[in-house]
Amino acid sequence: MATPPWQQIAAQKRDERAQKIPEKWRIPPSFKPYEDCEDVQDWPETSGFFTAQELIITESTATEVVTKIASGEWKAKDVVEAICKRASVAQQLVNCITEICFDEAIQRAEELDAYFAREGKTIGTLHGLPISLKDQFNIKGLDTTIGYISRANKPVSEESTLVTLLLNAGAILYAKTNVPATLMRGETVNNVFGTTCNPRNRKLTSGGSSGGESALVSFRGSFLGVGTDIGGSIRHPCSFTGLYGLRPSHSRVSYQRVANTYMGQEAVRSCAGPMCRSPSDILLFFSSLTAEQPWRYDPQCLPIPWRIEEESLPKRLCFGFGMGDGTVTPTPPLRRAMEMTKKALLAAGHEVINYIPYEHIEAQEIITNMWSADAGEDFKQDIHASGEPFHPEMKKWIDWMDAKPKPTVFETWQNQQKRAVLATAWHERWEGTKSVTGTGRPIDGLIMPSTPFPAIKHNAGYPHHWGALSPLLDLTTGVFPVTKVDLEMDIVPGDWKPISDLDKKVMDHYGGPQEHENAPVGLVVIGRRLEEEKVVAMLAVIAKSLRE
Repeated sequence: MATPPWQQIAAQKRDERAQKIPEKWRIPPSFKPYEDCEDVQDWPETSGFFTAQELIITESTATEVVTKIASGEWKAKDVVEAICKRASVAQQLVNCITEICFDEAIQRAEELDAYFAREGKTIGTLHGLPISLKDQFNIKGLDTTIGYISRANKPVSEESTLVTLLLNAGAILYAKTNVPATLMRGETVNNVFGTTCNPRNRKLTSGGSSGGESALVSFRGSFLGVGTDIGGSIRHPCSFTGLYGLRPSHSRVSYQRVANTYMGQEAVRSCAGPMCRSPSDILLFFSSLTAEQPWRYDPQCLPIPWRIEEESLPKRLCFGFGMGDGTVTPTPPLRRAMEMTKKALLAAGHEVINYIPYEHIEAQEIITNMWSADAGEDFKQDIHASGEPFHPEMKKWIDWMDAKPKPTVFETWQNQQKRAVLATAWHERWEGTKSVTGTGRPIDGLIMPSTPFPAIKHNAGYPHHWGALSPLLDLTTGVFPVTKVDLEMDIVPGDWKPISDLDKKVMDHYGGPQEHENAPVGLVVIGRRLEEEKVVAMLAVIAKSLRE
């Protein structure tokens, strides 16, 4: 039987990607970990494949890298070559990259080094910093498939505005990363490039839809990557791989000329944001971008510079703590992470009050109705164009949409009105905490998990998650790592009782810590709309409290 055309295209794309990895960066058979080796996170340190200097460079944060390049201690070319080598290894071990432009990155690094030698200064605050991008972002000359066979072999001629801004600030682009087809799944898998694995345990997902980015940054094959989030696509992957991240409010980061699904759907908007290794790297990303005045390039961007005064926080903060949404509770690893964070914040002199976001259940219903208003027509057009099949998990959702009546325009408007009513109720409840925080202010942020469970096995699906509220109400939301799954501490207590049928389903889905061995465990801190400066500052406070 002849190979279907779509499979031929996929094979060609994968071969093209493999050929772009230089021979010197391909893992020799004698070095390569066994196929059944689950944890490959520390392979670069233990394999002997990297030099000591390459390890020092790639283990650094983005903030440390730009500081050393600006001081003349490191050359941009050395940094780029080290990170491209590590990215090459990441691709070979966890399958996280879609498009490679290493040669172009090295050439740009040489140009930046020549400029620095000639002028004695950098061209911008990101001078020499290699940055990876989720596949959605257009880089001239590269494909932007977003996981669809039908979009392969169509290199773009117009770059995303964010790409322009990053280059203006001195960044170097070297790779784009894997996504799920449709961009609407919690696992990164598609028919073009296959499945991305979690470097902490290759039997587990790195999340989605920014799962290629989370795997690459976690493996230290990127200092800082840019993902997108419409329902958890920055927050879930960062939580699953031990990263910091930020889903900003819409219009703080340019989304102009970014490939996407749901084009024209504006009831709930996808946003771009950083995925990285420290709160200082998030600050570097936002302060650098706003210094480029993105509103002069993108009419959707708000003319708001980085407001340094908003980073100044009161000495004593008060956080709401959300142990679930009143219908589902966190599984043991997430509950333990919550308790660890609470203890650390109290020890640092901050306040904590219980704040269950019951509103999430309604938010999930509203946002699902928004996402399914076209009955999957957006997805079907791209899939049917090549004859490729839907992934089984995605097919379930398509079948569900097909089976229900398509909403009328009036019903769609009414659903959007529910969002406005919910936003008002959420705001008033938040303001109402002023009387119980002990600070004279409402809560500063809400800390909770983004999913009830840690990273799950491939193709397991999500019976429930807490990704809807932030995009629906456009709330600035940060992500921070706390711990990792513990095989002894994270067993389900013998006296545990579910608070609902769905709660039981989620705990059954969790199964026990052995199903998530070595998985990182992270949480989110939710602020108000357009509170990027404050949320970044709160991430720094939380990180410091957990360290101490």
